[in-house]
Amino acid sequence: MPQTLGAVASFLALVAPGIVFELLRERRRAGFKESPFREASRVALGSLAFTLTACALLIAVGAAVRALFGVDVVVGLDRLVSGGAAYVRAHLVLVVVSVVAELVLACALAALLDLLLARRRSEITSVQQQTAWHQVFRRDRPPGSVPWVHVHLVDGTSFFGFLRSHTASGVPEEREIVLEGVSMTYLGKPLDGDEAHVEDVIGERWARVVIPATQIKYLRVQYRDRESGHLLDTRLRESTPSPT
Repeated sequence: MPQTLGAVASFLALVAPGIVFELLRERRRAGFKESPFREASRVALGSLAFTLTACALLIAVGAAVRALFGVDVVVGLDRLVSGGAAYVRAHLVLVVVSVVAELVLACALAALLDLLLARRRSEITSVQQQTAWHQVFRRDRPPGSVPWVHVHLVDGTSFFGFLRSHTASGVPEEREIVLEGVSMTYLGKPLDGDEAHVEDVIGERWARVVIPATQIKYLRVQYRDRESGHLLDTRLRESTPSPT
């Protein structure tokens, strides 16, 4: 394990390109479970490849600039190896610039490779790692609207109400949804000999209803205007193909 601040910074700079590449790739493909050792090994190997490529490019550029103009724009490895700590102290700014340039270039190479792989495989722009609840309740919600939710329970009863809050992620069995509103309604099972469900507007008596995900069979969602409560038409309209 790194023991000094410099060692920690060097370690982070080394693994940063691999982490950048993995984060970019996860935007376009679904994640999968794997052992920590395998994940760390993939990040380390990717980082090493990007870092070595970036170093090779910087060395080539530095050698060309030195040959043409006689100035150093990056650290010379031969002088760094021969000079050691004395060379670093004498050229501290150049060393820092070289390290930052290498890190930026390695991360840029990781982003470029991700872009090339996405185009080659015709991948979509991104794959959402969030839950369907987050997608429906947050991302798909039109501005100025609030979700009106029908929660159908496994026992056949239902609740209707405005969304107050919900568990965004975590274990599905531990999620919860909270409804509110004066028009919040409970729809119970039909009474014996009665075909109609028992409907009870409970919003005037109860401020909130908390429902665990383990009791939910399915959800239905509408988006209503926050001020007027009117239903918003958010259905997707298919575009008519242009004549050829």
